[in-house]
Amino acid sequence: MKLKYVVVFEQLTTNWGAYAPDVPGCGSVGDTWEEICKMIDEGLTAHIEWMLEDGDPLPEPKMSIDEAITYHSEAISDDLLARLGIDDPPPTVSTRFEFVEINVQVPEPANDLSDPLREPASVG
Repeated sequence: MKLKYVVVFEQLTTNWGAYAPDVPGCGSVGDTWEEICKMIDEGLTAHIEWMLEDGDPLPEPKMSIDEAITYHSEAISDDLLARLGIDDPPPTVSTRFEFVEINVQVPEPANDLSDPLREPASVG
């Protein structure tokens, strides 16, 4: 299954960071542009596949570039930064917003009743 998510890429002073706002908890860091592109592709793919394997709902890729810009531009509260132990966020050299298309393998259902070799459960 192919999915396309908007990704926020941030060039920091020493490396790159990337995250997909539609997929909470999925982000990556890389030393170069080429590395961050590879890392976020692999990270998004693995994150979605693990969610599907665990039976979690698929995070719908619904955010537009404009919505991602607004989302990313919202100020992080001083309280949240304090709880994370961050005095000042690292300076950003540049920020890019791009769509990333991933190819996700959908797991086979664990209890596939159509399997002819599967023994029926005994009722007892």
